[in-house]
Amino acid sequence: MAWLNYLDHQMILPLALTACIFHELGHYLTICALGGSVTQIRLTAVGAEMALAHSLNYWQEGLAALAGPAANLLLARLFCGWEHGTLFAGLNLVLGCFNLLPIGCLDGGRALHCALCLMAGPDVAEWAGEWLSRLLSTLILAGGILLLRGGGNVTLLCIALWLLILEFSHKKGEK
Repeated sequence: MAWLNYLDHQMILPLALTACIFHELGHYLTICALGGSVTQIRLTAVGAEMALAHSLNYWQEGLAALAGPAANLLLARLFCGWEHGTLFAGLNLVLGCFNLLPIGCLDGGRALHCALCLMAGPDVAEWAGEWLSRLLSTLILAGGILLLRGGGNVTLLCIALWLLILEFSHKKGEK
């Protein structure tokens, strides 16, 4: 991160970190508002992991999952009309929308899993979520390869590989 900060002449890194903080704060405040208790927060390279004193039910967990992207989308809306806020608005918009993708390791995937558990049961939710996560991750991977072959950058390809690694390591960790 220090190296990225050194190369960052547009001050994108501090703004991106601020967007991430508000994202995690959205999760945290919602968990607390729902009566949950966060016992530990662990910072990782891709966000924060919160350990709870007790589990939330499906609708509470789904709401808490959507709260992070909602915080980003609200900030994007608030800052998009301000001349000096467009970069921060864009970062929040991308972070919020990306996290809403219905891929298991992202907030959208967690929210979809909770909704499917409530509507069709955990077995159907697990099957559908796994299938959709792999399909979307593979499509993002294909898009990343096409973009790279067309002279674009490697970012989308890296994101796709990261998502696939997270999905397969999550499944391996469950067994």
